[in-house]
Amino acid sequence: MRIGIVGLGLGGATAAAAMSQDGHDVTVFEQAPAIEEVGAGLALGPNAVRLLRGLGLGSRMAERGCVRSGEGLMNRVGTLLQSVTSEGGDGTPGYYFHRAELLTTICELLDLERVRLGQRCTSAEESDDGVRVRFDDGSYEDVDLLLGADGLRSVVLSSFFPATPLEYANLVAYRGLVPNTVAHRHGVWADGEKYFVVYPVSGGRLLNFVGVVPTAGRPDESWSSEATIADLRAEFIGWDAPVLSVIDRVSRSFRWSLYTRAPLEHVTGRRVALLGDAVHPLLVHGGQGAGQAIEDAVALGVLLRSASPNDVPERLALYERLRLPRVTAVQQAVRRTAQLLHRDVLLVEGEERPRSPEDTAWIADYDVGREAQDLLHRAASSGR
Repeated sequence: MRIGIVGLGLGGATAAAAMSQDGHDVTVFEQAPAIEEVGAGLALGPNAVRLLRGLGLGSRMAERGCVRSGEGLMNRVGTLLQSVTSEGGDGTPGYYFHRAELLTTICELLDLERVRLGQRCTSAEESDDGVRVRFDDGSYEDVDLLLGADGLRSVVLSSFFPATPLEYANLVAYRGLVPNTVAHRHGVWADGEKYFVVYPVSGGRLLNFVGVVPTAGRPDESWSSEATIADLRAEFIGWDAPVLSVIDRVSRSFRWSLYTRAPLEHVTGRRVALLGDAVHPLLVHGGQGAGQAIEDAVALGVLLRSASPNDVPERLALYERLRLPRVTAVQQAVRRTAQLLHRDVLLVEGEERPRSPEDTAWIADYDVGREAQDLLHRAASSGR
């Protein structure tokens, strides 16, 4: 099949890799002029790690990532409140990565001649037998299937689906990288209002930090803007020494406005599907933003195996059936974590604030590849 993917983030790249391995003719359209990923570090859970291993990236991840271990939840002065395990029940570890290095790793599976950089999608139109994708230079492409992996402000979403609006979470995240010049304690420090997380990336050469604080009023005009070190330092006066030592080493930091969106009723058309932040943006609190995009991508790869253009509507209906309940449950779990860490935000009428971290083994131990294969088998056995 001719498959078009709008967006070369982690979800789009994984989808392209999975579908190319199955022999589909995949083209990725990316508006950026170069393959790059904004941001700094990310945490990847076992649910995503086992999927990337399945694509053949196990050794590369081990070389470029840092295995998650020794994590803990602490109060603002460093007293350990709870130890955290990031290993799946089958022994699959979690990893920390620099975003750009993980994206580069996945892109090594792609034929880069099929990646069209500097092509900004402006709209798309669906017909019974295909999708026409239009670009800002006046050109267009016709494909049998279009995947929207184009992030929070997805053009594919706005072209096909009645989107619920993005909701500002009344939170901003200070993010950045510092040299890892000493063996540094990592984990999460929280005081019920703010939290600060530190972990190693780039083979341990760098430390990634994220400091999330509540903010009243309107978000920044840009969802990511440069922050002053003075503002960052002022937010965490009197916190544990490891937190302050990281802040003292910061030379540049960014301030990200955090958004969420209520679950959509539908994430597929007859020949169009959404994945990643285009459909289910997640707050940073669960470490599942990249993981759920990768789950989406691999689910699509499995469900479209050996599919012809005529099979697309049926296979996309299976994708929606599989993914909507899962991503909705994960969104809700991440929201509860945010409510636990920020006592003044994110409660809606009728909700009770969580009193302790919940067990999220059900997220880590989920294998979307196996679930997708089982669903495809059941659908074939029932004739639908």
